[in-house]
Amino acid sequence: MSKKIYIFRNNKKDSIQAEIKLLEILKLRGHEVVENYTDKVDMIACIGGDGTFLSLIHKCKFPTTPIIGINTGNLGFFHEASPDAIDVAVDVIDEGRYITQKIKPVEAHIYTDKNIYKRIGINEVLVRGNYSHVSQFEVSIDNTKIQDFAGDGILVATPVGSTAYNYSLGGSLVSPDLDVLQLTPVAPMSTNAYRCFHSSILLPAKDTIRITGTGRSSNGMISLSFDGKTHEFSSVNYVEISQSKTALNLIRFENYDYWQKLSSKLL
Repeated sequence: MSKKIYIFRNNKKDSIQAEIKLLEILKLRGHEVVENYTDKVDMIACIGGDGTFLSLIHKCKFPTTPIIGINTGNLGFFHEASPDAIDVAVDVIDEGRYITQKIKPVEAHIYTDKNIYKRIGINEVLVRGNYSHVSQFEVSIDNTKIQDFAGDGILVATPVGSTAYNYSLGGSLVSPDLDVLQLTPVAPMSTNAYRCFHSSILLPAKDTIRITGTGRSSNGMISLSFDGKTHEFSSVNYVEISQSKTALNLIRFENYDYWQKLSSKLL
């Protein structure tokens, strides 16, 4: 059956060559390639690395359309096909020999004196105070205070984001099959005045994390980063972070093995 397919790629030479090859194969198979993404598209082909995938997701505003990744980058955790096996990937898709992996992002609501802002991240959301001071926060989970935090910031990662910045911070690697969020401290202090947790906290995805500025961070200035993008907010009362109701659909081949990919790419 003919499909409408939207192709998104970066500008690297390998990605351009992979797109040319993909276009030739799709044309031979009778598929239609569209120039712009709409919700009428049947499938998205993402050519590049993980950074390209994140750019696609944010540009298309977290599409629910199935996505097939062709990796021309380094790690390629979100990608399933290699440039030298594009014809095989199209065969698999045409014959329906694939599964769909659902990925749920993390969502932050920033409550200020005048507005409520929303930001979404596939990998993580990072909350920091004023960059010139130690961040000081009261951290609560489902309205229960966990601790008074002092350090560089608080990171909340999704399972797929556990291999990104979270891993660099010493956070746990988490299977994407688990429905959890991971709260990881960034450079926490441990002094007579502050006894901050140094390990990650895994919590059910249904829980809500509330971060409220205290001490030097009580002036309402908050820096929030999501998938590498950073926005600053003023007059912030608190930030609530939870799992998003939006779900991405990532195409995986029938023999997809998360632990094999993790071992070959990261460990």
